[in-house]
Amino acid sequence: MDLFEEINQQKKELPKVSKIAKDVTKYKYNAYQILAIVLFIICFIIGIVLGNLFPVCGSASSFYGDYCLTSEFNVTLMVFIWAIGFLVSVIFFAIGHTISLLNMIYEKL
Repeated sequence: MDLFEEINQQKKELPKVSKIAKDVTKYKYNAYQILAIVLFIICFIIGIVLGNLFPVCGSASSFYGDYCLTSEFNVTLMVFIWAIGFLVSVIFFAIGHTISLLNMIYEKL
C-alpha cells in the first residue's frame, strides 16, 4: 500500500468552529474556578504594576556610587508574582474541578 493512500484513508476532517464553540460553552464553571480565573488576572495586573513601582538599579549605574543613576523595570518581581499567582490559581481551579467531578458523580447515582 502506498503511504499517501494510507494517509488519505486515515485522515479525519478538522472540527468546525461551531462544534468547537459548542464544546467550549457547554462546560460550566463553579465558584472556585471563577475565583481562580479572576485571581490569576488580578495577579497578572498586580505583577506588572509592582514591577513598575519597585524598580531596580540599572547594571551600569551600580558601579558609580551608592545611588541609582538609572532605574529599570523589575522583571524578577513581576515574574515571581506571576508564578505565585499561577500556582494559587491552579490550586483553586483544581479544587473547583474536583468538586464539579464529585458533583457529576453524585448526580449520576
